[in-house]
Amino acid sequence: MLKLVRWMGRVCIAACAFSMLGCGGGGVTIVPTEGTVTLDGKPLERIMVEFWPEAEGPRSFATTDDQGHFVLTTDDGKRNGAALGPHKVVLKDLSTMNDKFLGRAAENETSSSNGKKPRISGKYSLPSTTTMTKVVEKGKDNVFAIEVEKK
Repeated sequence: MLKLVRWMGRVCIAACAFSMLGCGGGGVTIVPTEGTVTLDGKPLERIMVEFWPEAEGPRSFATTDDQGHFVLTTDDGKRNGAALGPHKVVLKDLSTMNDKFLGRAAENETSSSNGKKPRISGKYSLPSTTTMTKVVEKGKDNVFAIEVEKK
């Protein structure tokens, strides 16, 4: 009986050790990610930029400034950047949303609410319809130039 208990103890220790190795010592790696959104070569301000990982990791998002520049932050707001790997890129024109903060309610917002027409194509507005993808890579600058099409 004592041999069985010792054997079970060793199996438990080995299982714990292997499970810890699989975690990668901290989960998903987030690296600094930024870029610029342009239309016809001109910067677009007030564009919500979202990077949706195609594998594991949190969504990252930002809003472009008056130069079209953005710096991504994870959904929890605790880390700057995006998870490593391929992402679907979702873009929403915030100039059509009456300057009110919608938070998570804007996640599925695809139409304008103030009569303004979006400056960019609606094909970018949802993870399920966007045609744009970008790959965030370890050891790279991860600065993306995003040129969009008109509606």
